[in-house]
Amino acid sequence: MVENIYWVQEWAKVRQDEVVRLPDSFEIHDSFLKHISKEEFDSAFKEVWNMFTNIYGNIAEFPETYGMPLHKPLEYNYFTKEARESRSAAYRPIKLLYYLLIAGDLHNGTIVADVNKFKAINDVKNIPIIFERLSDYGFYFDGLKNYKIANESIYISYPDNAQVLTVLKLMADKAHTTNRINDFLSCHYKLFQDDMNTANYGYGADIIADKMHTKQEKEFVYAMDAVLSKMGYHAGPRESNEGPGYAYYTKESQIIKKGPYHYLMSSNKTKLVLYLRIRNASKCLDYLKECPDSVKQIFLWGDTGCSNRTKGTCIHGQEYAIDGNIYWRCGCCNAPFYFKPIIEDIPHYIRLVELGLKK
Repeated sequence: MVENIYWVQEWAKVRQDEVVRLPDSFEIHDSFLKHISKEEFDSAFKEVWNMFTNIYGNIAEFPETYGMPLHKPLEYNYFTKEARESRSAAYRPIKLLYYLLIAGDLHNGTIVADVNKFKAINDVKNIPIIFERLSDYGFYFDGLKNYKIANESIYISYPDNAQVLTVLKLMADKAHTTNRINDFLSCHYKLFQDDMNTANYGYGADIIADKMHTKQEKEFVYAMDAVLSKMGYHAGPRESNEGPGYAYYTKESQIIKKGPYHYLMSSNKTKLVLYLRIRNASKCLDYLKECPDSVKQIFLWGDTGCSNRTKGTCIHGQEYAIDGNIYWRCGCCNAPFYFKPIIEDIPHYIRLVELGLKK
């Protein structure tokens, strides 16, 4: 796919990237292995992981065939309800599976889903076409007529590998019990590391690290977190449309208020971005001369600012000069300096915030 014609194509690719990367091996709690061997579980889970990845990828390539909303960026800007709808639409096939699984029970390799329970929780649109598409991935459905619900129960089988339904049912039940539906949607292997009622993961820096694709990004997240924690910072989650964030504050009260953070690590569509709260870049310029090029580059570009600058009401943006070039950085929505970080430059990031935090 050369370019995205519709919003949903962009977000389907993001959802595909958000499927949590599989390590070479991962822990599975004994409670999930009562009726399946470790080898069978590993094999079935990898099949599920590939299935989820392919579903999101195929939506990105063929959104029309999945009944997706076909809103074009040229017609609907980022903040419209049409664009917002497109952000979550790619989840529909996986959410449909989730609702069917938690509304049903596993009997002899078949999920028997109670239609009334399913209808009570289902919020997925265009389910006939999604049922049809799911059948392309090896699912068989009884209790439907022309892919519309026609019975009091829906019978779901997966003839190619019956253990796939076993793993999917365990995934759904664990996600439902621990309120981790997002981990089901992203096929998170850590769902299985604790027992059915416990989820001792996904807290602290894991919020970001688990979304990363590279070893270097994961290492940076934990290294930066260790440095800031040792310095006494208080940290908490900070979500955005592009992905989860983890922000660091001087006061614990700012976490709930979502006040101005000093540092923010963000998963921007599964790419690591670090934000620095520098309110006066001019105070950093002398120190910048001593820094490596990787740090200097942070300051050598600017932006146009938001509508506040156009109106002349901006109080958070700032202007500074380097080598005769004037740069502007908007600071209305997020900290004004953001970039792809590297672990070797952490001491410089800390010093720059110390120097430039106060106006």
